[in-house]
Amino acid sequence: MRAGQVRLCVVVVAVVLASLPNTYAQSNVGVVRGTVKDQAGAVVKDATARLVNPLNGYTQTVATDGGGNFQFVDVPFNHYTLTVESQGFDVATREVVVRSSLVQEVDVQLAVASVRQTVDVFSGNLLEPEKTAPSVVIDRNRILTFPTSQPSRSAEELIATVPGWTEDANGRLHARGIEYQVQYNIDGVPVTDTIADTFAASPDPRNFRSVEVTTANIPAEYGNKLSGIIAVNSRSGREIPHEGDVAFSGGSFNTFEGSADFGGHTDRWGYFLSGAGMRTDRYLDPPALENFHNKGRSGKGFFKLDYSPSERDLLRFNLFLDAQHFDVPNLPDQEEEGQDQRRSTADHMESFSWQHVFSPRTVTNLAFYQRFNQAKLHSNTLAAPVFAEQTRHQSNYGALGSVTHDFKRNTVKAGFELTRFPVRESFTFAITDLEDLLEKNPDLPEDVQDFTLARPFLFNDRRTGWEGSAYVQDHITATRDLTFDLGARFDSYHFVVKKNYLSPRLGMAYHVERTRTVLRAAFNRFMETPALENLLLSSSERARIFSPGEEEGLPAAAPVRVSRESQVDVGFQQQLARHLRLDADFFYRRLNSPPEIVNFLETGIIFPANLARSRAKGVETRLDLTRVRGFSGYLSYTNLHIYGFAPITGGLFLGEAIDLFSRAGERVNIEEDQRNTVPFELRYEHPRHHLWLIFSGRHDSGYSVELEPDADEEEFAAEFPEKILDRVNFERGFIRPHTVLNFSIGKEFTLSERVSLTGQFNVENLADSFHLITFESVFSGTTIGRPRSFSGTLRISFK
Repeated sequence: MRAGQVRLCVVVVAVVLASLPNTYAQSNVGVVRGTVKDQAGAVVKDATARLVNPLNGYTQTVATDGGGNFQFVDVPFNHYTLTVESQGFDVATREVVVRSSLVQEVDVQLAVASVRQTVDVFSGNLLEPEKTAPSVVIDRNRILTFPTSQPSRSAEELIATVPGWTEDANGRLHARGIEYQVQYNIDGVPVTDTIADTFAASPDPRNFRSVEVTTANIPAEYGNKLSGIIAVNSRSGREIPHEGDVAFSGGSFNTFEGSADFGGHTDRWGYFLSGAGMRTDRYLDPPALENFHNKGRSGKGFFKLDYSPSERDLLRFNLFLDAQHFDVPNLPDQEEEGQDQRRSTADHMESFSWQHVFSPRTVTNLAFYQRFNQAKLHSNTLAAPVFAEQTRHQSNYGALGSVTHDFKRNTVKAGFELTRFPVRESFTFAITDLEDLLEKNPDLPEDVQDFTLARPFLFNDRRTGWEGSAYVQDHITATRDLTFDLGARFDSYHFVVKKNYLSPRLGMAYHVERTRTVLRAAFNRFMETPALENLLLSSSERARIFSPGEEEGLPAAAPVRVSRESQVDVGFQQQLARHLRLDADFFYRRLNSPPEIVNFLETGIIFPANLARSRAKGVETRLDLTRVRGFSGYLSYTNLHIYGFAPITGGLFLGEAIDLFSRAGERVNIEEDQRNTVPFELRYEHPRHHLWLIFSGRHDSGYSVELEPDADEEEFAAEFPEKILDRVNFERGFIRPHTVLNFSIGKEFTLSERVSLTGQFNVENLADSFHLITFESVFSGTTIGRPRSFSGTLRISFK
């Protein structure tokens, strides 16, 4: 489709949506509003209304105006307790459920208090009977107190505490063992780039008001990248009464970070802006014991502007800016040779949305967005054993709109999405030490051995693709205890390959009130598009000369394909006590053409690829403790088993994976096959002294290692020190298990009525557990986990 045709489609759809009598927003937040009156019907002004989720700690507080009205904005989908209190009246409480962007009207009547008493506003109910899939909401309080010396780069670590999620080397997230198919959705706008340090910077999590993370029963409104959804509700000035923060952090490896933010609102306008900058001597996870050549710095910025010309309309503009400059860590021999490889990435995203409320039962949203990402690899001629340089640019231009209307028992949502994405790539490759390269890659083709600094391999290409999607979904309250989520999505993808696909999304939940249990089941079909990063070279015929499949009687070239999968989920939610809740989910996934990536030596550059098919199954559980006597916490456990089948297509290999071409139909271990993962946190907060203690950590049983059947430790003794080899179980083909423990203590000091100072001290990897993240992986190489580290943060807050 030509650019002019895409623009015409966008305009036509926008006009149609704007003219519809009923429409809906794609964001994952809603509005709760109402009026407070006394028993005589008179309005109560200056009453305090507070919306609280007891499990994740989300709190939003407002005061009623002169007409007794209150309004909570940008409320994430969840269960809440609404508390209203005013001097001379009893405290009133209501249960509020926000599951769509429709406006929730909650009027409250206050009774005159005869004897004023302290009221426990928590009802004791932690169940979510109308949710057909488990999810975890991470609130701002957890984000601000997360133990790290680099708060602006901690998004992936936070997400990896959720069941089903693991963090690979350099912040690369995996959901249910699937490579790079993770989607951020920020204020309703999808971000489908590969988000990790070596691809594109993740957003600063301190700009999140809250974030909901899920891997099961993905609604039909989501497409493209679907192994896991990270739905972000960013901070808005509409909730902030002119306040800000200035923070300074520092810690081990000469790590320093500074940040500031400020926001506020008037009757019609809301604004919020933030910025952060950091530098460190350990930017990436190194491939050797020595932390050679590993400095880096980054900068991030965020601006959000809201304008509400009337109670029915909200206009919103978002701007994200990110930039990174960092070294590629060296192996000892590369350090000795003087190798100097450096990476840089830069991205920015702008979005403009308009939400219109036709009635409490009908809402509409229309949004336009643009995202640009570029990455570069620079290298000197002393690089060994190869010289490589790369530049890539990719953009996403998109429009989306949606409609929701409430029909008593049905909440119907329909929408569309159009995206256009131009991609440009260039790559240069030359061999500087052929003997060393042949020792590590004996199957290196002869044609590749001829590429030298004087005669390098050069690739330069550009193409533009597009994708169009439409969906409809219905949240059905069939009975008081039975709920269905039924949806379907149609996607049409046109880039290196073309694919049309219909995806049903079906889920149900049944509430057993007597046993305080919610039973859940879901069936989904997905189409997941390949990563755009280096997709042109990975899918080209020229890439096959590095690992030529035709030598084994297979086609010389095959493009990287879209993935197709079916997923079944069965689980339950059980309240065990007044303050304790258990979620459990079993899943089984069948994938055709599952995504993989090939890591180009230690450069951090990846090339997308496909296996023929894969299978995955697992159990995800989470035990949550809401606050009781100051204590709260969670315990997550994931058991996963995933495996794939050859052959592999796409990617860029230096001969090392030629056997994967010749073993069609043979089972292949997948690196992300980590069998057991256990993140946990126990937190104590003293409300009067504003003091908190946090003990947290995670146990990882270790990723799979792709080894030859007869491989043993002696084979690698000349290349790796014994300390590294001791962390590999060569008999089982896995990295050995490890447990990392963290401790944090913090306190808030009130300096004046308008200024407070917060200090926090952290110890990460308390026991200094030495561990590997990956070992000699075709897809990720070897990387070493972070040793014991110390850090601290000082934050000044002002109003």
